Amino acid sequence: MDHTGERFIPGADSGLMEAEHVQRYVFAGGYVKGMSVLDIACGAGYGSSLLFEAGAADVTGVDISEEAIQFALGHYGKDRIKFIARNAENFKNGMYYDVIVSFETLEHLEKRQQFLKNLRSMIKDHGVLIISTPNKTITSPMKTPSEIRNTYHKYEYIEKEFVSALQNAGFTTIQKFGQHAYPGIFKFQPLSRLLRRHWNWDKIETAVVSPMAGNLVPRYFVFVAGI
Repeated sequence: MDHTGERFIPGADSGLMEAEHVQRYVFAGGYVKGMSVLDIACGAGYGSSLLFEAGAADVTGVDISEEAIQFALGHYGKDRIKFIARNAENFKNGMYYDVIVSFETLEHLEKRQQFLKNLRSMIKDHGVLIISTPNKTITSPMKTPSEIRNTYHKYEYIEKEFVSALQNAGFTTIQKFGQHAYPGIFKFQPLSRLLRRHWNWDKIETAVVSPMAGNLVPRYFVFVAGI
């Protein structure tokens, strides 16, 4: 699979990029035991596999890249993990999920509100959306909405905009967490022995996800939105 530097590829990327990407899935793993899960914009599929190993009943991974989906099928496909090549922006498959995971997707899209409304329509009663996006005040400080440092991004949010976007899409409860690239702040949850065999966890634990509080400004918002 082509390595552009934007999509995380296990074995091709390491260090902080690996830590940030994998830790988000470790965090989401605390919500998925026994659940039907949609991993939207799943990329290479490593996260869908982590969610399944964390106890999900089944996982569907969706990504716009045929190449990424073929990589995912070859490396992580199994009976209860399936991968589909589709555009996340307008994806609907007639199914309903207990948990939808969408990490570092929203900022890439033109039709962001349509995307969030689609996700809301696919969540079962009492289900949740676990979604992350960069905090513009950190990733593109002193820039207007049209001036974003990352050339792959269409738009980046400040906190109140992200909350408003989720509320306008029909989410009524929002738990706010932030992800930080600093060691020793919080270890949000213990890491299972099952997951430890895959990754260098000393690095993963430097990209912690913690409740948003105090003066510590997160690099990424990681929100759990319910209906």
